Amino acid sequence: MKFDDLVESGQLRKEKTSKHKIAEFLQFAETELDAAKLMFPKYPAVAYKSAYDALIHAGNALIRFYGFRPTQKYTHATITEVVDLILGANYEHLVHRFKRMRRKRHPLQYDASFVESDTEVSKTIDDSAELIKIIEDHIDIHA
Repeated sequence: MKFDDLVESGQLRKEKTSKHKIAEFLQFAETELDAAKLMFPKYPAVAYKSAYDALIHAGNALIRFYGFRPTQKYTHATITEVVDLILGANYEHLVHRFKRMRRKRHPLQYDASFVESDTEVSKTIDDSAELIKIIEDHIDIHA
């Protein structure tokens, strides 16, 4: 899948975004990541969701860097797909983890069901931090 396919399907639209706004998305990512780390000891499910939300913000920054924005049609799936499209070949294990997080977040968000172990949540937070750093380095804008 390519950018043009995602535009044609209505999942992305062209939109110029300022560096300042992209930096704001990255700041939100960093804030969510900090929240995940703080919440983890007492609220691992909330920490997991915050780590995932951090990646959504960072992925959104990446999309906007390329002159697009996700639409309301399959927003989270689109963001994970574009991160895979741009970074997947070099960081396949982290992108795969991001996609897995999206699938795991769904029952947490909509069914109040969460089955990840503390070890898994901790690994998720670490992997999220690593992927956010890679995105920041890729677009050369840091929060």
